[in-house]
Amino acid sequence: MDQSDAPLMAASLEALGDRYNGMAAALFDRFIADHPHYAPAFLNPEAARERMTRETLEAMLGLAAGEWWVDDAVTNFIDLHHNYADFTPHDYAAWFALVIETMAKRAGADWPAGASDAWQRQSDELVAKVATVSRNQEVPVRA
Repeated sequence: MDQSDAPLMAASLEALGDRYNGMAAALFDRFIADHPHYAPAFLNPEAARERMTRETLEAMLGLAAGEWWVDDAVTNFIDLHHNYADFTPHDYAAWFALVIETMAKRAGADWPAGASDAWQRQSDELVAKVATVSRNQEVPVRA
């Protein structure tokens, strides 16, 4: 696996620095504004925001670094979210794109050249992995 994106992605997080503060809430609120039909799926949005954001960043960085646990993390994303709604690979792609866009905007001129492309490559790989995971058919989707 090509791990050349990992250093640039790590550098971009350093460039983001303290501008990360408050990002999770802004991301989540924007995602729900763009996908209001998912609002009822999150019974406690305050608890989900930070976790979703951090786990997204960790999975993308882990994938870039060739970490062994990424496939399990993707399966866990699917299983967990399936308890609440039937999120599609497109929904994950929209979330990942929003994360990348928001980091770049917050970092501004400090965002390293090529960082968005590096994050997007990892996003594309994660979405491809999401598309291959069989959903747990024993867990019904909440109405």
